[in-house]
Amino acid sequence: MSESKLRLMAPRGRAGRQRRPVMRQRRPVNRQRRPVMRHGRVRTGQASELARQVKKLAARLSRRTARRKRTVLGAAVLAACATLAATFVGISAVSVSALRAAASTFLGTYAKADGRVVRLDQGHDTVSEGQAYGMLLAEVNGNGGAFWRIWGWTRHHLQLPDGLFAWQTNRAGRVISQESASDADLLIAWALLRYDGAGAALAHRDGRRVADGILAREVAPGPGGVPVLTAGPWATGSPSTINPSYWSLPALQGLARLDGRPEWHRMADGAVRIVSQMSHGGRLLPPDWAVLSRGGTARPEPAPDGSQAQPQYGANAQRTVIWFAASCDQRARVLASRWWPLLRPRRRSGALALALDGTVLQATPFGLALVASAAAAKAAGHRAATSRLLRQAVLLQQDYPTYYGGAWDALGRALLTSRTLSSCQPGRPG
Repeated sequence: MSESKLRLMAPRGRAGRQRRPVMRQRRPVNRQRRPVMRHGRVRTGQASELARQVKKLAARLSRRTARRKRTVLGAAVLAACATLAATFVGISAVSVSALRAAASTFLGTYAKADGRVVRLDQGHDTVSEGQAYGMLLAEVNGNGGAFWRIWGWTRHHLQLPDGLFAWQTNRAGRVISQESASDADLLIAWALLRYDGAGAALAHRDGRRVADGILAREVAPGPGGVPVLTAGPWATGSPSTINPSYWSLPALQGLARLDGRPEWHRMADGAVRIVSQMSHGGRLLPPDWAVLSRGGTARPEPAPDGSQAQPQYGANAQRTVIWFAASCDQRARVLASRWWPLLRPRRRSGALALALDGTVLQATPFGLALVASAAAAKAAGHRAATSRLLRQAVLLQQDYPTYYGGAWDALGRALLTSRTLSSCQPGRPG
């Protein structure tokens, strides 16, 4: 066999032919993986330089992307924080603005230039309670001028030698009843002692005089000798006549701190216990009126003037719910929360009068009833219901303005949506 044939038959030819298709199959794969090599070969030096440039570009793009992400993320966070802050500031501003508007509306409508607060819808008379409301709302509004005008008229026209106040005048401003009402006396003492504007020392001196009169003339012994605020000097006999809505817990707690005498704290503590006992721990609503026996047992009664056929939860007792819901005492707030199931049904939440078990007695819509139901809802943690009921009270007052509705539209906001009338010490709940 010739040498040429031997070369043709050598395995290298067959092996070469088997390997070449494999190499031809690999090249398209390489072209897909590295497109830069499609138009020719790249030398080793060029490939290294290109790799460095690609790596450098990738690093630059990575840094730019990271900076852009940080910028976008930072902007988003700042925007979110700004929105959140604006929301809270807006809510606070709206709340304070609405409160001051309500206080200004009451003062502008019912407080005259000389400081007399007139019940325009009730024969244009004046009551000591209205003067107290005016003083507190002037403080809420930061209106020292209105505060001193209202207090000046009250001192000159209503204050009695014992430091307390005649409770009513006629439309001409002449006193027609020398009796005192302890709810007004208590709130006036509180307003004077908490005042911190110009001339505060004089206000505090006058406030201590009123406080002296309350302790001397309007308090009776209760369970275990605990002092109990009665309805007035006329009500201290046995049995004593009491009105639980006169027991403003923020005022009693404020006087305990501002006046310093322990009787105020004991009165506040006793008020919570007596109302809890009368309402069976919140299973019944608080009554407008009650009597306190010599042994210290409280019993709901119809109004002493004969205007009620049975004990009821009406225009007096509705204030009790608000005072308790706004209290620093957790027991009082818990009790207020237990009244919420009784007041939650819409047919009850705004009714003028209910039986103590919640049965509707007078379905006439009443602004204070709505504010009281809002207070119970707040105590029970139902914020949406609180807002809804307060809005309803505002709308009712706009449609049917009344002295009492205007006062409690403003006072309710102050007590339930702000701390302007809070007597709680810093760091303590409430």
